[in-house]
Amino acid sequence: MTWITDPENMIGTVVGNTSTDSYRFILRSLRAKVGDIVATLSKIPDDSRKHEDAVIWGRIVSIDRHNPFFPAEAAQELAEQNLRLIDTVLSTSRDYLNAEVLILGSSSESSTEKMELSPLTYPVQPAARVINPPAASIRKLLGAAHDDAPKLRVGTLLGRSDVEVSLAANKVVSRHLAILAMTGGGKTVAARRIILELIKHGYPIVIFDPHGDYLGLYENRDRLPADTEIKLFYPMMKVSDENVTVVSDLLAKMGKKMTEAQHDFFNKIVTETKFSEGMKASDYIQELIEHVERIAANIQRKDKDGDAEDSPKKFGAMTVNAVKRSLSFVLSALRQMEQNNRLLCERLKDTYQFTEMPDPKRDAEDIVRKKQVSIFYLAGYDHLTQSTIVSMVLDALFSHRASLTNRIPPFQTVIEEAHNFIPSRQEGTEETPSLTTVRKVITEGRKFGTGLMIISQRPARLDETILTQCNSFLVLRLVNPKDKNFVRSVMENLSESDANILQTFGPGQGIVSGQAVRFPLLVKVQHDKNFESSKIGDEDFLKIATDWNEKEARARNRGAFMDPSPADQKQAAPSSTAPAADLAAKAAKGGGSKPEPADLKFSVVSKRKR
Repeated sequence: MTWITDPENMIGTVVGNTSTDSYRFILRSLRAKVGDIVATLSKIPDDSRKHEDAVIWGRIVSIDRHNPFFPAEAAQELAEQNLRLIDTVLSTSRDYLNAEVLILGSSSESSTEKMELSPLTYPVQPAARVINPPAASIRKLLGAAHDDAPKLRVGTLLGRSDVEVSLAANKVVSRHLAILAMTGGGKTVAARRIILELIKHGYPIVIFDPHGDYLGLYENRDRLPADTEIKLFYPMMKVSDENVTVVSDLLAKMGKKMTEAQHDFFNKIVTETKFSEGMKASDYIQELIEHVERIAANIQRKDKDGDAEDSPKKFGAMTVNAVKRSLSFVLSALRQMEQNNRLLCERLKDTYQFTEMPDPKRDAEDIVRKKQVSIFYLAGYDHLTQSTIVSMVLDALFSHRASLTNRIPPFQTVIEEAHNFIPSRQEGTEETPSLTTVRKVITEGRKFGTGLMIISQRPARLDETILTQCNSFLVLRLVNPKDKNFVRSVMENLSESDANILQTFGPGQGIVSGQAVRFPLLVKVQHDKNFESSKIGDEDFLKIATDWNEKEARARNRGAFMDPSPADQKQAAPSSTAPAADLAAKAAKGGGSKPEPADLKFSVVSKRKR
């Protein structure tokens, strides 16, 4: 380890009081910067109370500049008199740089192949020389005992392009990772970088993508390793003879919580309503509503006739109407999803090939497979529908892993815009079905190989319980004080100086910490531009607005809504007695809200017990 004594590598001298946590040193001008890893040679006692030379490793966390011969009064005079410094007798040659170093640990001076770090138990000696280590030594320091373990390369040290930064792959897929950054900070770039590394290992990945940030993986699939499959799934809920509980699942996640009497009535109409194999859930719910309407009409007739028969009246009108409102609300959401899905698939058919999503309960093997990336594109869905899709799919996949049947391999789930799926208490959690599911997965997933990668631009809006279960963090640019304070509260090893630097990061620059790395590091994330989508995410909206033809748009839209095909006419009517708009309005009166238009369909094949 000759570099530690080479005068050419010296960048400064330790000064002032030192401790086992940090020290300060006078830095030679332009020889180092914040974030750099430095080393110094110092003597520390061993177990036999003898001393030995050890290399003390640290990271520069701050640099101050000071000139005792240029006081504030002099600066004030120059400013007031509009004088140049060169025209005075004042000196600028006596200013100096005072850098603070956060100690990372110590290693033996004789370390060669593997460099094991130990906690520093004796302070650094003042006047010791501070050294800028060569790239090879830093790489050995970062890799240490993980040389043979699988790694995920994310980029390089910030300011040291010759030193790669990698994450311990097993720590990412089993202990969960959070990527946090403001808009434009590079969180999607960082997530894509890690996904590409997992693809190299053939690791199964499931992505819930609300904005199409990862569709570029499909466009550029020929650049990926051989045998890698990128599947784009569109959801469409279906009912099968194998499992009819999909409707009750939808009601539980999207509708109002039902009373015991309402549950009994719902079970009654399900057993009395027939369906055909592979029937769309929306059509089946339509028939359930029609059956409810017949029962309601029968109750009304018997009330009018004064019939005292108990059988049809054991469910009161309020119970019947409450179930109908919940069904109508879910039906309205499904119809809008189906309608907007047709428009989306037509617009993107030249670039993307969407396939119907397999049933996550029955055909989970088609979603989670070795060397396969399954992308659920959720753009255009309303918040409740998006959350329901994530909840139902993740619930089913996790249950397969937790049952230890080995039906599907371990997999990594990527949740983009996570603050919409796992909101904090302050954001309101009553209408977020995915919150409970993600909580279960993140607390128990480590035991069953279901890792999570949570990505968000608003950390303060995330559920704190879930975020604290993430054992590794990649935090890029954050400016909002509330977000920065929240990140500090959930990241135990994030120092105040590290938190202060978050707002100074440029795109793709950040700090990585947690179990995936040995100690916090400032990184520059590699930008994989070849895997960005060419169709989504970089639209020229000014040109679209300039070229807009209102006359053609009006004609096209009126033709789509006023002259539907016979098959579409049946789909457009959620009830035999009321149009979709009326049903949505009635559902809103019952406490629900009309869903926003959606882009894609949701397909779940269900099972009915005979």
